[in-house]
Amino acid sequence: MQSDRSRKGNSHNQAFREALAGGYFSYNLATAKETNLALRIRYWGAENGNRTFDIYIDDQKILTENLKDKWNRVDMVEVEYVIPAAMLNGKDFIRVKFQATEPNTAGPLYYIRLVKPKI
Repeated sequence: MQSDRSRKGNSHNQAFREALAGGYFSYNLATAKETNLALRIRYWGAENGNRTFDIYIDDQKILTENLKDKWNRVDMVEVEYVIPAAMLNGKDFIRVKFQATEPNTAGPLYYIRLVKPKI
């Protein structure tokens, strides 16, 4: 794991990680050379405040996420983001990075895994 302006904590009886004001955190995840994968991430369903951030695979942005008032649920929500096969082709590992956009917070994330997409 790598990070800058990131912190960990515990909320809703689960550990989380987030990055503040332009900070980031990243993980190296094993792909087993699979090319049909998605990121499964668990968020709290009632986030508010400035929660806009970018998600990168090996320094290529795949999307911008905004959690503020997205689900309005008082429980956890799991989301899958399908990773383009070209970003996985021939790789044993990928670096998944969560970059807060100024002045926002990235996350918090409660769980992250590479999985076969449900879609």
